[in-house]
Amino acid sequence: MIESKTLEKIEMPAVQTRLNEAEETELLRVVREGASYAIGVGGKGGTEGEAFEKAFIKIMGCNDAVSVNSCSSALELVAMISGLGPGDEIVLPAHTFVASAVPFARTGATLRWADIDPQSWVVSAETLASCITDRTKLLVVVHLYGMPADMDAIMALEKKHNVLVVEDCAQSPGAHCRDRRVGTYGNFACFSFHSHKNINAMGEGGMLVARDPTHALQARQMRWMGTWPFANKRGRDWIPFVHDIVESSTGSWPHNYCMGEANAAVGRKMLDRLDSINADRRRAASRFQAALSGFPELVFAATPKDCEHVHYLLPARHDGEAYGNHRDDLIELLREKYRLKAVVHGWPLYRTELFSHHGFGVANVPETDRLFDNIIGFPWWSGMNDDVIDDMAERVGDALTELR
Repeated sequence: MIESKTLEKIEMPAVQTRLNEAEETELLRVVREGASYAIGVGGKGGTEGEAFEKAFIKIMGCNDAVSVNSCSSALELVAMISGLGPGDEIVLPAHTFVASAVPFARTGATLRWADIDPQSWVVSAETLASCITDRTKLLVVVHLYGMPADMDAIMALEKKHNVLVVEDCAQSPGAHCRDRRVGTYGNFACFSFHSHKNINAMGEGGMLVARDPTHALQARQMRWMGTWPFANKRGRDWIPFVHDIVESSTGSWPHNYCMGEANAAVGRKMLDRLDSINADRRRAASRFQAALSGFPELVFAATPKDCEHVHYLLPARHDGEAYGNHRDDLIELLREKYRLKAVVHGWPLYRTELFSHHGFGVANVPETDRLFDNIIGFPWWSGMNDDVIDDMAERVGDALTELR
């Protein structure tokens, strides 16, 4: 039993993975020597941005990748390139971050909320299929908390229902579903390199993966306000200087979604240790879960067979009814007595003011509701040593014992 008066506070840091010396060196190199700090002339991508894209394609095994300033921007590009509009329907999980939904709602399409699998806590082929109608144009598969969805089964829906499949990999870079990484299955995939993710690009950053080369070209042409090199040689290249302005996706106005060169350099360098970071996070999660295996009221998500979780966060479902208590009792006790700042993750979007106001406030998602009403998230970051993991597990175990 821990003496709670002597405890140091444990809480979630704003940066999950700090830069190492090699990554700091790359950042300084671009700051000191970079030909530009922004995207290259004509919108084709700067030196660092293109290098990041090539490294990402090689490591992930995807067809093409377009660097952007955030995963939200990547999703916005998908929504525009897909040609969505009123009358179309999008199927996506209710339990996800807001950026998974807003770009598609902005098109005027209708959102249909899919439930989650009760074991893995992500969408499945069954939960998605139950929402598909003859108006469904696109499925959004979110690999939430670093947990890969079963993509083999989900991709069978693509041809059966003639729909596009978008993988939201913001929280799951490097996760595997059998012998492939997530982000290599769908028509599109979107990644985040926000400072709170497993790897980052020194603040913000994102990547759009496209299976179709035409879609990748469209994304590149749209990411810097439609600017693109002139298709034909001109007698005087200063009339106008440098670039044309094109419409790559009919009816869609372009945006500025460019990633900075320094961000791209850091992101590329951090890719070198993506797998080692994820392996360490799996080890830490296994150690924490094993230490609490004697408390059946604390349930962790089950990874599908032959898949590999990357543990972006460390959530659990607290089923305390048998002991006459609730998740909120556990969080309050952990915070007030054991100085461990636990939180609640993933507000179902249909319960929020924003989506309710726009007519998407109703959903039949009992497993999502069960998870959210009982979910608890523990502090989590890369490089947690065993002493911290064991200390945190002991505090949680003591609190669970006290609640019994």
